[in-house]
Amino acid sequence: MSSSIFNNLPELDEIMNRNTKNKLKIPIFSNLHIHSPYSFSAFEDIHQAVSLARQQNVFVLGISDFNTTEGYDEFTTECKKAGVFPLYNMETIALSVEDQNSGKRWNDPSNPGAIYFCGKGLKYPANYSNNVKNTLSKIAQLSDLRIQQMLEKLNKHLDNTLPNLKLDYDNIRDTMSRGSVRERHLAKALQRTLEKSFSNIDERKKALKNLYGSESKVDINDQVAIQDELRSNLLKSGKAAFVEESPEAYLSFEKARSLILEMGGIPCYPVLADRSKGELTERERDPNVLCDDLIKRGIYCVEFIPSRNDVDLLRDYMTVFKEKGMIMTVGTEHNTAKMESMIPACRGGVDLGESLRKIFWQGACVVAAHQYLTSKVQQGYVDTLGNRTDKEINYLKSIGEVVITIL
Repeated sequence: MSSSIFNNLPELDEIMNRNTKNKLKIPIFSNLHIHSPYSFSAFEDIHQAVSLARQQNVFVLGISDFNTTEGYDEFTTECKKAGVFPLYNMETIALSVEDQNSGKRWNDPSNPGAIYFCGKGLKYPANYSNNVKNTLSKIAQLSDLRIQQMLEKLNKHLDNTLPNLKLDYDNIRDTMSRGSVRERHLAKALQRTLEKSFSNIDERKKALKNLYGSESKVDINDQVAIQDELRSNLLKSGKAAFVEESPEAYLSFEKARSLILEMGGIPCYPVLADRSKGELTERERDPNVLCDDLIKRGIYCVEFIPSRNDVDLLRDYMTVFKEKGMIMTVGTEHNTAKMESMIPACRGGVDLGESLRKIFWQGACVVAAHQYLTSKVQQGYVDTLGNRTDKEINYLKSIGEVVITIL
């Protein structure tokens, strides 16, 4: 296990005497949400992710894998080599049974009650309690069981439609993942198998038609599009290989928040704000109502993946959250096979603009300050119970900027 990145940093008094004005170069970007191959990712490995970030002037980078911190050590090593500041995050999925029953959606447009939930600035080294380890282990075991059941159903469907094809779980785990197999791995494995087995384009189209019961609607040569189509047509609810997630694999909103706090982090809600496929979700329709609800639940940080958002809508949401004292972070996810820029941008590649970048930079600095202060056994942005501390955002920002600069 790597040692703390803060071991050799000065104490707070000296930190506050440092001046960063001449050291921070513009443009400098933050990206607090990428996935690595320890869950599913566009990157071949963590080295590639960090290298691309550095090349594109993303000097603050946050790893955010699903339900695991396994990539932290490798991430730390690569960030140190590249001169990129590492932020330690994690993503999980919570479930509100009440909202599920009433059909209210949060940030998952397809699943009422499901809530993507993040932790920012977790403790590192990741010497977490047995409760944290057991919780993550249980989620991983239930997720793995579901994937194996899905693969069994997928192979049965293949036996009925393309009997010469079969996927092997161990092979997928060993060659495509770093131990955690997810739905996207199954889709990727099947796409590669189809491409290898049917080199002729017309034969591959026919194979897809056999699988779907209808013609493929995407470019047959677009590997990412085919993977997404396979996932939609075979692995989603009501499809041939779908298996319902066990309710025990989800935490409640409150337990997800408690888990993040026990890991030393800042509970964070990732805002979807995506109306590309219709209306905004019920829980996100009014940013004022959403923000008040989050604050009532003890959430003082939100995150955006702007590639989902129209820039004007993003500004509307961010204005509300800023007025209500939230910090905001930004990311790109890279949670599909498609390789995109490491610099966050709005839908259609629209630039965020200086004012939005400054808000996201502030959020990144606050998270960096939280990591630094908790490593010194002091309170950061929130305390161990999740309450906002008396430290002002601008004060934390100034700490974070120095820490980012001198690490």
